[in-house]
Amino acid sequence: MNLFVWTDALATGSAFIDQDHHELVRRVNAVLEAIAAQRGAPALRESLHALVDFTRAHFAREEAEMQRIAFPSTVEHQAAHALLLEQLDGVCQTLESDGQVAEMDLYHFLTWWVKDHIRDVDTELAAAIAVFRKT
Repeated sequence: MNLFVWTDALATGSAFIDQDHHELVRRVNAVLEAIAAQRGAPALRESLHALVDFTRAHFAREEAEMQRIAFPSTVEHQAAHALLLEQLDGVCQTLESDGQVAEMDLYHFLTWWVKDHIRDVDTELAAAIAVFRKT
């Protein structure tokens, strides 16, 4: 069951970014499915940690590409990455300490953050990568 569906509106045009985003959506869905199926804190923790681990690796790949092409918005983009990781770490810490999170808030946060970040930030990076490749 996919609660968060990939659509062409999320495509950036960069093969490596879009491939990572497909995996990101898959991992977000694992978190959302743990919530929807009421699998409990252990399953939610496991899927959330897998999402966080992949997100860190994805951000590292994007940031390496930003450095490679001297992306003008690197600082702002990295700040957006840092903020998301801080927020996700906070959710993980809450789950570790008391096993409770506002699941619907997490559901909305994850789906909207991914959509907004792709559309508002990653499309700019993908466009810069495309221009860099043409030069």
